[in-house]
Amino acid sequence: MKKKKNPKFAIGVGCQGDWKQQKKHKVKSTTVMQTVYENGKPVTYKESFETFDKNGNSTVVIEYAQDGTILKKETALYDNNQNVTEKTFFDSKKKKEYKITYKYSVMKDKTPLVEESEFDAAGGLVQKTSYTYSSSGKKASETTTDANGTVTGKTLFIYNSRNLKTHKQSFNKSLRILHS
Repeated sequence: MKKKKNPKFAIGVGCQGDWKQQKKHKVKSTTVMQTVYENGKPVTYKESFETFDKNGNSTVVIEYAQDGTILKKETALYDNNQNVTEKTFFDSKKKKEYKITYKYSVMKDKTPLVEESEFDAAGGLVQKTSYTYSSSGKKASETTTDANGTVTGKTLFIYNSRNLKTHKQSFNKSLRILHS
């Protein structure tokens, strides 16, 4: 018999995914339960679990299979400006675990992302993406390099006199235009 899913319901206060509500109500975690019908009988299991820091930022998200095994897990760390500085990912189906770190710069009361680095499960650098910005704070370019520092891709962003993005040029590792 085909499984039918019922609407999801959350145990706890707040609205999952809404950091303002999480902070307002001082929610520390939420659990989402899922009910499916098998052979006409309801079967309820934990679908996901999420924790939050004192600012309402999501710090841990775990997705579960019906048998209780972990499908995916994501953790996050934040700086004093509420920018995510590190995320770790685990995907049991793909058997992949990795980490991404983020670095920011202060620019006219903004903290734009300037570097994103991906690491494998052993801590080895996989790739790094660097971002540059124009004097008006718009993203001007992003350059991706491999673990050896070799450029694997580059994108340039072009803006008009009203500071609206009008063009995007992408280049491959040979710095040949992929699309413009």
